[in-house]
Amino acid sequence: MPKSVRLGSTIIWLFVFPIFLFIFFQESNTMIQEHWVVLLSFLCLNIIVSFFPIRLGHTNIIPLQGISLAVFLQFGLLVEMFIMQVAIITSLMRIRLTKQELYRIPVNSLLFLTVSLISGLSYYLVGGTTGNISEVSIMTFAFPILVYAFMYFFINHCLLFLIKKYLVGQRDIRFITDAFKWEGISGILIIPVGVTLVLLYQEIGVIAIFLIGIPLFILSIILKLYNRSETTKSLLQKVSNFGYKVNANLPEDKIIELIIHTITTIFPAKDVYLYEKRGEKLTLLKSNSNDLVDGRIETDGISNKVLEYGESLLFTHRKFWRLLDRERGLSVDAHSIVSVPVIHNQKVVGVITMTSNQIRAFGKSDMMLLEIMANYLAVAIENARNYEKKKHESEQCALTNLYNFRYFESLLMEKYDNPTSEDEFAVILLDLDHFKKINDTYGHQSGNEVLRQVSDVIKKIVGNSGTVARYGGEEFVILLEGEDSRFVEDMAEAVRESIETQIFRVTDDLKKGERRSVRLTASIGVAIKSEDNETAMSVLRNADRAMYTGAKQKGRNRVSHFS
Repeated sequence: MPKSVRLGSTIIWLFVFPIFLFIFFQESNTMIQEHWVVLLSFLCLNIIVSFFPIRLGHTNIIPLQGISLAVFLQFGLLVEMFIMQVAIITSLMRIRLTKQELYRIPVNSLLFLTVSLISGLSYYLVGGTTGNISEVSIMTFAFPILVYAFMYFFINHCLLFLIKKYLVGQRDIRFITDAFKWEGISGILIIPVGVTLVLLYQEIGVIAIFLIGIPLFILSIILKLYNRSETTKSLLQKVSNFGYKVNANLPEDKIIELIIHTITTIFPAKDVYLYEKRGEKLTLLKSNSNDLVDGRIETDGISNKVLEYGESLLFTHRKFWRLLDRERGLSVDAHSIVSVPVIHNQKVVGVITMTSNQIRAFGKSDMMLLEIMANYLAVAIENARNYEKKKHESEQCALTNLYNFRYFESLLMEKYDNPTSEDEFAVILLDLDHFKKINDTYGHQSGNEVLRQVSDVIKKIVGNSGTVARYGGEEFVILLEGEDSRFVEDMAEAVRESIETQIFRVTDDLKKGERRSVRLTASIGVAIKSEDNETAMSVLRNADRAMYTGAKQKGRNRVSHFS
């Protein structure tokens, strides 16, 4: 909610609320003196049930409306408004709002003042009265009671919708949601509670409040425990789904993105920090925190404690952890924190930390679920890295660290083995001239040394302009994509000239092991895709023909272009 709106609502509340209190005590002073025990009992019941909401569907239902209906029918509008105000403010104070959230007190107070006022006036306008309600008058006032209940529900939902859409900025919010439906159903079910309470009060007095309130309280506790169990079950299912997805052969970066997204979806987390242990310190792998945009924050004190002791930490308020975060790596607005170790082979290999700006946003069940996710993460990243390592080894020539021909062929076929493809590419194929003499003169290990040095020369010339691979033996191949013929020919000539002018150092393994200097030349064939129906392998074969017929057979150490 914008700061100006918060300030405005607070100013209005500071003006309206004292006026309401003045009117209430002026008009209800006698009633308070005569019925203070009953009013105090209703007030306590209202406060207690506000602490234990009933969960229906995905909506928290607080049966305040039923109690407020009974208070309204028995004592009138002003008393109902006062008891509701005390219950709302008390429940908000109980959750220990942060300084940034204190605006919720005036906003909710004004909201329920408006709802109570409009609902009560609607009841009076259709002929309803309050005071000594009997069984007969209840039947007479059935329609006004229904009007009161409808207006209470409808005005409350309308005001909440308008506040969220236009003041909070939730532009995509819908008016009719599942919460709307469940609140409507609960509003209908709660009407008999209020009516029964007021009738029973007429018969047996204040004891009626306890006869209705105690079962209502117990029901709220039972449903809350049941809902907690169902919520944990649902979260476990989501964590299990995460475990299934994260082990589906995803690359490491996708795994990290998935866990960040899953954590912010499952838990009420604002910021998530994923650290990896490198050496004896933590290194930040990924975070969704805006505080990391400039790259200043590398770690935080809470995560370092988890790394040090290997145990999870849970905090519900900033005052419990702010002295631990000497690195000031966490958001200045954070209150609740859960930080768990990522353990693999009984060693801490990383830390996951999530924070929320809300007080008491996380519980022990959240910490347990995050620990399960951390275990999934450790195994998944290990598997991903092993897979990438094996994949890298299968794609590269161990001698030269260039791509091998299998990778090159797969790349060529994947991108260009479509006769209708209009993408331009060129292939440069080169063979070292008289390379067998190197092996015969200095030994095969010296030949391997030369191949490594030649690969370095080619990589330096080609750079990021193309893909270099070892074709086999003393042959190398280069793929250039989207370049014109002039660039391709210049690149081939630059490679040829660099090899010719390079002095290669080898060890003479066949004699005394002395270091020797040798020179080489290369014959190079160039082929460019020139026809639309030309396949990738035909271009490669054309480069091979150009190398042998146009370079090798015409004296070597030259570049030949297939035409």
